[in-house]
Formats: sequence, C-alpha cells, structure tokens
Amino acid sequence: MIDEAIAQAQFEHLFNAKPSFAVRCPGRINLIGEHIDYCGGLVMPMAIAQSTQGWYRFNGTSQIRIYSARFDALTSFNPHDVLQPPKGTWEDYVQGILNLGAHRQAGCGFDLLVTSDLNAGGLSSSASFLGLLALVNHHALTGARIESRDVSQRLTLALLCQQVENEFVGVPSGIMDPASVLLGGLMTLDCRTLKFQPLQAIPETHRLVIMDTGVPRTLAASGYAQRVAEVGAIETLIANRDSTDITSRYAGLATLPDDQMAKVLALLASDPLKHRARHIFSEQARVVQAALALEKEDMGVLGHLMNESHQSLSVEYDVSCPELDLITQLSRDSGLALGARMTGAGFGGCAISLVPVEHLEGHQAWVTRAYRQQTGIEPILLASEVAEGANIIAL
Repeated sequence: MIDEAIAQAQFEHLFNAKPSFAVRCPGRINLIGEHIDYCGGLVMPMAIAQSTQGWYRFNGTSQIRIYSARFDALTSFNPHDVLQPPKGTWEDYVQGILNLGAHRQAGCGFDLLVTSDLNAGGLSSSASFLGLLALVNHHALTGARIESRDVSQRLTLALLCQQVENEFVGVPSGIMDPASVLLGGLMTLDCRTLKFQPLQAIPETHRLVIMDTGVPRTLAASGYAQRVAEVGAIETLIANRDSTDITSRYAGLATLPDDQMAKVLALLASDPLKHRARHIFSEQARVVQAALALEKEDMGVLGHLMNESHQSLSVEYDVSCPELDLITQLSRDSGLALGARMTGAGFGGCAISLVPVEHLEGHQAWVTRAYRQQTGIEPILLASEVAEGANIIAL
C-alpha cells in the first residue's frame, strides 16, 4: 500500500507547496480474452485495487514538473516543445500525452508526484500511468475534472492513451487497457465499437488471485509486436486470396462468423499463422461463454474456460513461458483452484487463478512452496477485487 502522508510530505519537499489534488488510476487484469483486442474482439477486463497514484497542483506557469517515485527521477517538460522526440524512457509517456493531447495553452503547468504499487508485469502499469496523466492534463487544460459518469470523455481519453502508446512510445497496443483503467469495474468490451457491458463482480464466495511469477516480461514488447504483425499477415493473406476480403467486411479476425472462420483456417496452410488464428477464434468464443457463466454464477465453467484459455495461449499463440505454465499448473494441481491462466501480454509477469474463499490460504501456501522449490523464485500471490475507474479528488 502507498502511504499518502509520506507521499504528500515528499511532494512538499520537492515542490515547496502542498498538493491540491490526489489522483488514482487502477491497474487491470484480463479475466479472459487475451490477445484479441487488436483483432476487434470482445474482451473481459477487470480494474483492480493496485494502482498508479499521484498528487498534484497547478503551478501558475507553463512548465510541467513530474517526479516518478518508481524511477526516483524529477524531470521538467515544456509542452510547447512539440518537436521533442521519444527518448526510450518513461518520460515518453508524458511527452506523448502533451504532444498528442494538444497541451498548448500558456500558464497551464502543473507539479505532479507519481507512485505505483503495480510492480508485476501483466497488470497494465503503462496504461494506468497514461490514464492518470491524461486525466491530470485534461484537468489542467480545462479546469474541469472528468466524473465517472462521463463515459464518452473517458473513452476519448482512452483512445488518446492508445494513440500515445502506438504512435509515440512505439507499442502496437489495443484499446482494452486504457478503456479498462479509465472506466473501471468488470466488463465486456467490444474493441471494435467500444461498446461495453458492465458485469456483476465475481461472487463473494470466490476470489481472483494474482500470481506474480517474479519473471520480468523481457520479451513482451517484441513478442507482442510480432503477434500483431502475424495477425496483419493473416489478414493480408486472406485479402490476397479472397476477392471479397472477409476481414474488411467483419472488421477484424475475432469478429468473423463461424463459417468464415473455417474458411480462414482452410486458407492458412502453414504454421504458425494457423495456430494464431485458432487461438483468436477459440478465445473469442470463450469470452462469450465466460460472460454467460458469470451471469449464472457458474464458477466451475468459468474456471474451465480459464484453463482452456491458458492452454491456447501457451500452445497456439505461443506467448507463455515456462514459469507461467508452471504456476498455472501448480494452481490446478493444488486441487484448491477452479482454473488458472496467464494474464497480459505474456512472456513472464502474472497469471490469475479462480479460488474459493475458504481455500485462499491453502492455495497460496501450496503454490508458493511448490513454485519456490522448482524455480528458486519466491512468487507473490494476492487476492484481488474489482475496483472503480480512475478518479481525482480535491484535498
């Protein structure tokens, strides 16, 4: 947990003034529907209690000063320097928001201290940071805070955050992460239309457990970009071989009806593209089935779908790693969990498990001990509950 008193005291020390506002933007897990957001798919993200937090004030100048507790660095930005190129550091996220968010007004600077307890890969720390920056920047420019009910404005900011990652930072990410952290809750989100449907939370009898493998996602950025490129290759191949261009008509592989999915698989004679398509098609079906299972509070079915999802991500989409495969298998082998799967881009980071409340302690002890024995790494297991979207409060 982040100590607010310590953070505010540090703010005063850095900026010689007290903060006027506090801002929080949650991280997220994806319950199911992995790697189909950039295929126009239906996904099921959930905002979590772990978050990026900030304290800020308007400083009456045009300068923007930001201290990152994670990197222990204080830096200053001139929002009028629109030609500033990316540096390959955390500062690119700030510069991208300022440039693409059209921060051009004089006298709208602010001082901001940022810290986070999103310390594991797969919890969308970058989208959480961007969402926080977008809210603060909007507040500085307009003088108005975006309320939780302002769904349209929040989705507009989510699109801005995606644009920053795609065009400035250089990560071909989808809309799921920024939409999830800015809107909050557990939902299904249509990544093609941005229509979303809030879902009831996991029943009180069960918890989603975040399982941090302790393995950095060292290949996540390059691997993610490669998968996006492979999806593009599939769509190009289909367009070249099929004059009707079925992917254009349905706006993404994940949106194809069953008969067109079979047609696509028949066109893809070689691996690994056929494997990638199989995952996309089966994962999309699992999201629909998972939403029905939640509606019926059928946690057994939901757990089974999570197991199927991880198997597909590991074998068909090839974005898992030995540690993710191990920790999810240990969770199942404990006999205390209903299902487990990796979450996020993969290649390390976190998995999630669905565990009955009465088995939380036993599950944690079993998985921790077995994982430590087999890897020498101490995993972190943490039960998580659904959280609200990003918000700003006056101090």
